[in-house]
Amino acid sequence: MSTDNRSSIPGIVKDGVIVPQTKEALAEGTRVEIVVELSEVPEVLKEELAAWDRASDEAWAMIDKWEAEDQ
Repeated sequence: MSTDNRSSIPGIVKDGVIVPQTKEALAEGTRVEIVVELSEVPEVLKEELAAWDRASDEAWAMIDKWEAEDQ
Protein backbone atom coordinates (compact mmCIF):
# COMPACT_ATOMS: atom_id res chain seq x y z
CA MET A 1 0.00 0.00 0.00
CA SER A 2 1.24 3.48 -0.77
CA THR A 3 2.05 6.17 1.77
CA ASP A 4 -1.23 8.01 1.08
CA ASN A 5 -3.28 5.00 2.29
CA ARG A 6 -4.34 4.01 -1.22
CA SER A 7 -3.97 0.80 -3.11
CA SER A 8 -4.77 -0.10 -6.68
CA ILE A 9 -6.94 -3.13 -7.39
CA PRO A 10 -7.80 -4.03 -10.98
CA GLY A 11 -11.40 -4.79 -11.83
CA ILE A 12 -13.90 -5.24 -14.62
CA VAL A 13 -17.51 -4.27 -15.20
CA LYS A 14 -19.79 -7.29 -15.33
CA ASP A 15 -23.54 -6.85 -15.82
CA GLY A 16 -23.17 -3.19 -14.90
CA VAL A 17 -21.37 -3.89 -11.61
CA ILE A 18 -17.68 -3.30 -10.92
CA VAL A 19 -16.05 -6.57 -9.88
CA PRO A 20 -12.63 -6.32 -8.20
CA GLN A 21 -10.08 -8.75 -9.63
CA THR A 22 -8.51 -9.79 -6.34
CA LYS A 23 -8.74 -12.82 -4.08
CA GLU A 24 -9.16 -10.64 -1.01
CA ALA A 25 -12.68 -9.36 -0.37
CA LEU A 26 -13.16 -5.66 0.33
CA ALA A 27 -14.94 -4.89 3.59
CA GLU A 28 -18.52 -3.66 3.29
CA GLY A 29 -18.53 0.13 3.15
CA THR A 30 -14.97 0.40 1.83
CA ARG A 31 -14.60 3.73 0.03
CA VAL A 32 -13.19 3.38 -3.48
CA GLU A 33 -12.28 5.62 -6.37
CA ILE A 34 -12.91 4.39 -9.88
CA VAL A 35 -10.37 5.31 -12.55
CA VAL A 36 -11.32 4.26 -16.07
CA GLU A 37 -8.62 3.52 -18.62
CA LEU A 38 -9.39 5.81 -21.55
CA SER A 39 -8.73 3.08 -24.09
CA GLU A 40 -11.74 1.25 -22.62
CA VAL A 41 -14.12 4.23 -22.53
CA PRO A 42 -16.85 4.37 -25.20
CA GLU A 43 -16.64 7.43 -27.46
CA VAL A 44 -19.96 8.85 -26.22
CA LEU A 45 -18.70 8.74 -22.60
CA LYS A 46 -15.41 10.38 -23.64
CA GLU A 47 -17.46 13.22 -25.17
CA GLU A 48 -19.52 13.58 -21.99
CA LEU A 49 -16.41 13.66 -19.79
CA ALA A 50 -14.86 16.29 -22.06
CA ALA A 51 -18.03 18.39 -21.75
CA TRP A 52 -17.84 18.18 -17.95
CA ASP A 53 -14.18 19.26 -18.09
CA ARG A 54 -15.10 22.26 -20.26
CA ALA A 55 -17.93 23.20 -17.89
CA SER A 56 -15.54 22.92 -14.95
CA ASP A 57 -13.01 25.18 -16.70
CA GLU A 58 -15.74 27.72 -17.42
CA ALA A 59 -16.94 27.60 -13.80
CA TRP A 60 -13.41 28.20 -12.47
CA ALA A 61 -13.00 31.13 -14.88
CA MET A 62 -16.23 32.65 -13.53
CA ILE A 63 -15.04 32.18 -9.95
CA ASP A 64 -11.70 33.81 -10.78
CA LYS A 65 -13.56 36.74 -12.37
CA TRP A 66 -15.83 37.19 -9.34
CA GLU A 67 -12.87 37.07 -6.97
CA ALA A 68 -11.04 39.69 -9.05
CA GLU A 69 -14.13 41.94 -9.01
CA ASP A 70 -14.31 41.73 -5.19
CA GLN A 71 -10.77 43.05 -4.78
